[in-house]
Amino acid sequence: MIAKKILNVMAKIGPIIKDKSNDEKGFDYASISSIIIKAREAMIDEKIIIIPVEAKEILSKGNEVIINMVYRLYDTEPNEDGKCDFIDINVPGQGKDSEGWAVYKALSGAYKYTMTQSFAIPTIDDAEKDKYTSNNEELNENEDNCNENIITNGALNESNVETLLGEPDVNDFDNIFSLGDKAI
Repeated sequence: MIAKKILNVMAKIGPIIKDKSNDEKGFDYASISSIIIKAREAMIDEKIIIIPVEAKEILSKGNEVIINMVYRLYDTEPNEDGKCDFIDINVPGQGKDSEGWAVYKALSGAYKYTMTQSFAIPTIDDAEKDKYTSNNEELNENEDNCNENIITNGALNESNVETLLGEPDVNDFDNIFSLGDKAI
């Protein structure tokens, strides 16, 4: 059943807009918070969770850390045998920081790519957004109405994450992972 639920999550998550920039290296990327928020809603609907199971390998060289993590996608609903299905995913993460944050950056990267790879989440540039919405005016209007309803009702989505969360800092990591407590 976990495979079917992963497919259902994939169907619910659309493209995520690259909302952050690395000016030093000249590229845009989707932030971990925008990916977590988008995936979280679909995962809650499907009643699956992602938990870290094991750090298989940790390599450190100067200010750089590489971690080989195993995450478990776990179906919280028992199958017909009374057991909960799961699948383990092995994902590396890499972080570099001169102030002691390399491990956290590596863990964040591994977690982010567990979600993007497991659910095949595409990331797009803001300019590419039109490719997904401008071909059909009715679709655009429905999406605008849906986004307005979501914002009005206070739900998190990629359109209002910055407004609701503000500019993230180190302390937001705990807040992101405690969002599930508020969903119940």
